[in-house]
Amino acid sequence: MGLMDWFRQLAGDAPDHDAQAPAEDRGVEVAGLNFKSAVDAHMRWKSRLETYINGTSTEVLVVDTVCRDDQCPLGKWIYTRGVNDFGYSETFFDMKAHHAHFHRCAGDVLRTAQAGEKDKALQLLHQGDYVRASERVKTLLAKLFVLVADGKTAIDAHMKWKERLHDHVAGRSSEPLDEQSVSRDDLCALGQWIAGEGAKAFGGTAAFDHLCRVHGNFHAAAGRVIALNAAGDQAEALHMLEEGEYAQASDSVTVALVDLFARRG
Repeated sequence: MGLMDWFRQLAGDAPDHDAQAPAEDRGVEVAGLNFKSAVDAHMRWKSRLETYINGTSTEVLVVDTVCRDDQCPLGKWIYTRGVNDFGYSETFFDMKAHHAHFHRCAGDVLRTAQAGEKDKALQLLHQGDYVRASERVKTLLAKLFVLVADGKTAIDAHMKWKERLHDHVAGRSSEPLDEQSVSRDDLCALGQWIAGEGAKAFGGTAAFDHLCRVHGNFHAAAGRVIALNAAGDQAEALHMLEEGEYAQASDSVTVALVDLFARRG
């Protein structure tokens, strides 16, 4: 199972809790947080608490610290880069709330253990609110990563359009591109992101409306590149790509995306 598939499985409504995470963890750092490492560290809380309850841990755990949601690495990220970069996202705020609840549950487990009630502490750890809170944090972390990764994929795909069109005009590509399909702004990855997660996160804002307009203009220009090439005017098609209407439209989309994400905090 690939890393992205693992995240998507965790983010599902009914994740396979026995799914083994791939060893790879590169390429999943966003805004200063390695999401796979964050999930792994979160899941280690159970074994940390269990060894403490069983008296086999040398770790010093303090209830007042464990109860707080801003002391662990994930919590520190949530209150700094996390809220700055993902403050627009309902998924982020759900994760933040459940992460706080999880730490309160972990504190209850530790408090019970320190009161000498070992069996009750183990019961709290393996059943009830702690388990539900832990699973919810894991799921929401995965959902946030998938949301962010999909948005990044959409932006990267937009930036590849120039290469795709250039190869098509130059006869180096076997990819079937036709004016009608290329002119549509709802078929590409960025267009699908705009209609889905983008609309949920930014819909109704002036910056988002502007992105929608310039993205539509971009696809209209891309369609005209295809039409010029189909009509045998390869030189004009290449000029449009490098300096003309297409180049200006593509730059406008890039600027609009930068502006949109700069406003999200």
